[in-house]
Amino acid sequence: MAIRRALLTRRSAVLGHWSNSVASVAVPTSQAAFSFSNDHRIKQQQRHAAAVHGQRRLLSTDVDLGYFGSYSERTGEWEPDQSHLDEVVRSDSLDAHPTLQSLIRDDIEEARRFFRNVLQVHYHNDMDMWNKWATMEWKDGKIVLARKIYAKASKIRFSPVLYQSWGTMESELQNYMEARRLFSVILATDSSNSLQAAMASLGLALVEDRCGNTAKARRMLLQAKKRFPDDLHVAEAYALFEGRHGNVKLARQMLSAIAERGDCTPQVFHAWAYLEFRRGSYNETLSIIDRGLVTDPYDKPLLMLRALALAKSGDNESAREAFIKHTKFAKGDPRAFNAFAQFEEENGNFEEAQRIYHSILQQQPTSASNITGLAYLQVKMDPEGGVESGRDAFATGVNIAVDNAELWHNWGIFEERHGTPELAKRLYTEAVEKAPWAADYWCSLARVESKLGDTKAMRVTLDKATMMCTNKLPLLVALAKLELKNRNFKQAREACVAALKVDKNRPSTWNLRQVEGW
Repeated sequence: MAIRRALLTRRSAVLGHWSNSVASVAVPTSQAAFSFSNDHRIKQQQRHAAAVHGQRRLLSTDVDLGYFGSYSERTGEWEPDQSHLDEVVRSDSLDAHPTLQSLIRDDIEEARRFFRNVLQVHYHNDMDMWNKWATMEWKDGKIVLARKIYAKASKIRFSPVLYQSWGTMESELQNYMEARRLFSVILATDSSNSLQAAMASLGLALVEDRCGNTAKARRMLLQAKKRFPDDLHVAEAYALFEGRHGNVKLARQMLSAIAERGDCTPQVFHAWAYLEFRRGSYNETLSIIDRGLVTDPYDKPLLMLRALALAKSGDNESAREAFIKHTKFAKGDPRAFNAFAQFEEENGNFEEAQRIYHSILQQQPTSASNITGLAYLQVKMDPEGGVESGRDAFATGVNIAVDNAELWHNWGIFEERHGTPELAKRLYTEAVEKAPWAADYWCSLARVESKLGDTKAMRVTLDKATMMCTNKLPLLVALAKLELKNRNFKQAREACVAALKVDKNRPSTWNLRQVEGW
């Protein structure tokens, strides 16, 4: 409570600071995240559902089913009937034909009112409307609200696309037990070899992989590959899995074969290019991206990865040009803004990076990656007063999205590095209370307990975490590292052996096992 009371004094001042800084922004910005695959797959499911249901206004002779939206080629998103949008869009709008997507980007509070007062009344039976609303709240950091919307919609009618989106959200939030349940519901309900069943199979395999169950994840992916031999996404996911686990030659062979298929999409080229990007093969990355852009010259993930690859290869002018072009095209995308800001920051253009962060935070004040980037930039720009400015940035975000555990956790890391471990502990505790299933947050809390010299509290924290988290591997690895740091070699050895029992193929765990000649 003390943290929250302290935060209330900061919010209005910082919001005004972000707003005032935007006037001088010459270009929008980008974010360095690569979680495009799930978004693309969910959108493909939405397109498929739209084709199946023929989403247009449907009126039954017995019961008024209300309106059904449609997939828009213009925005690439679900859109309601234009007449409903015309009722709410501001008269000063420059767009003669506004869209829901532009409303969300330009005025999310108005979009929120539109969902509450108009869409849920007229589109009550359209599952894609509920999915769109829940996804908007999720991306805006309103996790609890997003869950409520997903849960409410699931009681109206079963929708595999909605459950897939919900499961993806829970998986990204490290709530693996709930993600497993949601993906399993899809598979139990849909016994056919449909797109939804394929995507749910991939979702389950990804959960197992993230939980450290590599062998189980591989078996599940091979089963999915056998069940869906012609599914592009299954083949791509398996190739990426092997690439992540060191089988790069096999991954390259599979991705090269997939790229030759007639139904190959830009997403496959993005996955292949990102594999090369992570290995530092930037020229090869650009070559693959160029091939992908032939299939779609405006594919946003490919364009952003191209800008990043140009930057890493040292061609800063071409990279800057690519970032500017991409951020104008991907207006309002926090990932694009974050990547551009980091690029300018790495090149020493701190003022420009700051303006870029301010620009996106005016539109999306709860973007965790951009708030975090801005906070660390403040410290670089002003080593003495920057810590307080960084705190202001985090305080603004958590006041708007108080249930966003990621923001609380990132703030805790910031305090651990630049502030005090005592405050970091309080912030980590907030994060753990809001997302008790997230192993990373428990590991951070245990780490700061160790820094404060309380080894017993550190062990108790990780012991509690094992009862709350499905993902045990990072907890055991964290315990081994902390015990080793405290020179408790016996306890460190026991934790490391337990981690190897979960996944004996992780090189990082074996490397830890060799420390101090165990």
